[in-house]
Amino acid sequence: MLSPHEKHEALTAVRTKAYEEFFGGLPSVTFSPDTLFKKPDERFLIDIFVYTLEADSGDIEVTVTNGMSDQRMVDAAETHCWSRRELIQYFPKCTEGHARRLHNMAWLPLFDGFLLNAHHSITWEHPAVSGTPWKNAFFLTPLIKPHREEVCEVEGDSLSFLWHVPISDEEMAYRRDHGADALIDRMEAVELPWIFDEDNRPDLLGN
Repeated sequence: MLSPHEKHEALTAVRTKAYEEFFGGLPSVTFSPDTLFKKPDERFLIDIFVYTLEADSGDIEVTVTNGMSDQRMVDAAETHCWSRRELIQYFPKCTEGHARRLHNMAWLPLFDGFLLNAHHSITWEHPAVSGTPWKNAFFLTPLIKPHREEVCEVEGDSLSFLWHVPISDEEMAYRRDHGADALIDRMEAVELPWIFDEDNRPDLLGN
């Protein structure tokens, strides 16, 4: 039986080849667990890869996890429901704080043993940038059509991306009270940018 490190190394080779074809090249920046944390969780090894993507407004950074799909996520109540996912987010510039946040969102379902899927959310205490309200997380199918497609197969399972959308406490409460579709309606109403920028992030509730 492979150790977590051996398994991560083997599956990273599969994913990085698929990512290279997916994003048209190699990552410009890699944040390893050892870079992000003094004592990373050796059971769940998750890297953060940053790729450059040309957009109408100029180059942006597409940031993806590498390692969340080392394991299946399984619904504890319905064990026949499972998936393999990696997270994706778009930035003008991905900082170490953004990378650490994305790592944590990928790590938590593995650590707590729950299935994370589109329209699900995670309550979190800290935003990527201190002093900003976007500390919780909402997950959706990526807006960019090619990024919705299967990335590759991992141990015979289909791997696809979940888009990470940071939200505030008030937006999280709205999602809890009115449902995921209602929050998506608010995202569309305010034309939420798909490129996450703390300085250009409208309040979904118009406050």
